[in-house]
Amino acid sequence: MLKEPITDEERERFLAHLREHPNASRAARLLGRSYSGFNKLRATLPEFDVAWKEALDEGIAAAEAEVHRRAFEGVNEPLTHQGQLTYERDFAAVDLVTGDPLPPHLCPFKRDANGNLIPVTLNKRSDTLAMFMLKAYRPDTYRERQDINLTGNVDVALRITEARKRHGGV
Repeated sequence: MLKEPITDEERERFLAHLREHPNASRAARLLGRSYSGFNKLRATLPEFDVAWKEALDEGIAAAEAEVHRRAFEGVNEPLTHQGQLTYERDFAAVDLVTGDPLPPHLCPFKRDANGNLIPVTLNKRSDTLAMFMLKAYRPDTYRERQDINLTGNVDVALRITEARKRHGGV
């Protein structure tokens, strides 16, 4: 069963997917096509090859920006206690009769404009992502180093010859 040729629209959609998620196999699958079909097209159409590289670069740049954001700005994650979400309270609430501040455990929960409870969130940054970025941008400073120091005198050729003799060689 032969597949229909890849259309101009499919090529554009493939490139759009590649810009969003820099993975050519995934982009092809989203269109119900094989990676090899797009790769063959890339080999025969130089302008598609250039567009592919540009789309991939854009996708990688977007992924890099997201990694940077998560590493240095962080993401808000909900705070849970014993497996349950924790919600914000209105600690400025006062007793309507006395005007005294309410004790914390009696303060009402805050709600958004739709009346939904607002979960407490913590901003978490990723030290691991930050380290990966530093290693990528400053490898001379942040790469892992291993120093191997050998001392002594080893005649490698002599050792190989002796080993061959022991095992019935030369």
